[in-house]
Amino acid sequence: MRCPTCNRKYKDNLLLCPYCGTLSEETRPSQAVQKQRGESGSGGSPGKEGVGPWVRIRRILLWTLGVVLVLTLSVGGAAYLGLHRGELDRVQQRQAVAEEHYQAGLVRLDAGEYELAVAEFKYVLQLDPTHRLAQQGIDEAQARIAARPTPTTETYQIVADDLYRQATDRYEAEQWAEAVSVITQLRVLDPAYRTTEVRDMLFTSLYNAGMEALGENRLEEGIFYLDQAIALRPLDEQALTQRRLAVQYMTALGYWGADWPTTIELFGNLYREAPNYQDVFQRLYDARVKYGDAWYAQGEMCPAQEQYAEALLLINVGAVEAKRSQAEEICLTATPTPIAPITGTMAMTLTAPPPGFSIGKLAYPAYNTETGAYDVYSLFADGRLLRMAVGSDQPLWQWNGSTLVYRDRLAPGLAIWAPGQTEGRVFVPGGGLAWPSLSPDGGRIAYALQDVGGIWQIRIAPTDGTTAGVEHAEGRHPIWGPTGLLAWTGCDDSGACGIFVDNPDDDQPGTRMTASSNDIGLNWAPGGDRLVYMSDVSGNWDIYLLNIAGGVTALTDHPASDGLPAWSPDGSRIAFVSNRDGVWSIYLMNADGQDPQRMLTLGPNLPDWTSQRLSWAP
Repeated sequence: MRCPTCNRKYKDNLLLCPYCGTLSEETRPSQAVQKQRGESGSGGSPGKEGVGPWVRIRRILLWTLGVVLVLTLSVGGAAYLGLHRGELDRVQQRQAVAEEHYQAGLVRLDAGEYELAVAEFKYVLQLDPTHRLAQQGIDEAQARIAARPTPTTETYQIVADDLYRQATDRYEAEQWAEAVSVITQLRVLDPAYRTTEVRDMLFTSLYNAGMEALGENRLEEGIFYLDQAIALRPLDEQALTQRRLAVQYMTALGYWGADWPTTIELFGNLYREAPNYQDVFQRLYDARVKYGDAWYAQGEMCPAQEQYAEALLLINVGAVEAKRSQAEEICLTATPTPIAPITGTMAMTLTAPPPGFSIGKLAYPAYNTETGAYDVYSLFADGRLLRMAVGSDQPLWQWNGSTLVYRDRLAPGLAIWAPGQTEGRVFVPGGGLAWPSLSPDGGRIAYALQDVGGIWQIRIAPTDGTTAGVEHAEGRHPIWGPTGLLAWTGCDDSGACGIFVDNPDDDQPGTRMTASSNDIGLNWAPGGDRLVYMSDVSGNWDIYLLNIAGGVTALTDHPASDGLPAWSPDGSRIAFVSNRDGVWSIYLMNADGQDPQRMLTLGPNLPDWTSQRLSWAP
């Protein structure tokens, strides 16, 4: 199509010229748009022959029911995809992404998706406030929204009757999940419509959908439906039992590979109650063997022998018996290793620094199986290993300094350790505090506070204690960068979540850089232009690199869990934790994710590991 004003060619399916903004006189909807409108290639628009007025109004009503959710997904998801455009200059990158969303807005406008078009155009203005045509697109979309017919009470009744008929058809056909979906639409449209009948149908549909999902091993889906049913009326004993067993199974599975003792305890309890439930018997056996293997890999043969023996009580396997026998023999002849004291600091010198670790100092948490709590250690490139604090975790060095902040679980509160001190001191007391981070000059501390409602808040306070912490934003995992920027994981007012980057000293809101609430474990590069973080967006915990100018790159892609990345002081290496060898260890890899090598073994247990962190300083 050629624009009648500027005479430039552009795609046929646009209502506005992308170069000058002139409204096109003729538009041919794309095939995807035609299908969405329910047409069959006629090229017509809504309201022409073959589509009655009630059908059009019904579409408007049903569209309204879902538009808020779709707006959120559209803007958040599109923003995230815009980050994967490479290593372009930041200003040029934002302009390119803005133009992409402008074009998407024109397509939405042409398809009659006016609310989505407004969202696209508004996002364009966030990225590029100088964009010439975005406001014109907003005005056009809002004018078309205003021109829609306003549904009358009679119209609502017609649509509600139609939804009730659809719900009844699916209910009688025992299509439970589909019935739940339609009934939910009906209740949103008219909460007072045949209240008792609709409520009864919804409960029965939720109940049967939940039990059906549990019977097909779709446990999370089954729990979801039954939890909604409980909100309507109490469940019978059968449903309560099946829901409880599913919750126990999913909870135990959540510790798999991360905390073998808890995994064994939970699957053991489930096995005693329902030995034939799912694959609980095999899970319990495998957990015993894997826990034994983890101890075996550490050279701890006595606990390894115990786990193998417990596994053999379930299934007598020759290979496991051979490992048990060997572990028992070594256990009987080994010299016991003294257990280090659990108070004060503990210093020792390794026979040689770990391979690949040749610069600075690395602070990390290690789980103490004797006390059931974490201790904070610091490994130095000269081979020294210093226990910095007991009953503590989440260590972080100050930028280019020797001051360490961490979370003290015994006091409790946030603690600080400075050179010359024999032990740290708590300077922000209280429970529910986490992830302390010092500003580059050491004058302020950022941390997360969980309120009574379970909401995490980012707070900033002076380190001299002169004033209390002030809320900066909702979020968690805050970390200060070397240039003064503050990053954290949180959600904005629209519900869009991800990593935010902000200058806490200006009055501008933070910029969301990614799109998942599980983009966590942030760590700044020494230059302050990049962040590494961990995320389970792929269904598995891996490590990603975020360029602040735009662009996300996956650094690991392993079926095991990888996370808690930390840059080396020279920016050439990244330390991280992983259980890829069957036991939790600290690994080193190049900054591009290549050549991962195990450096230091942490042990078989790393409870709540996603809340921990590593910190590498000069």
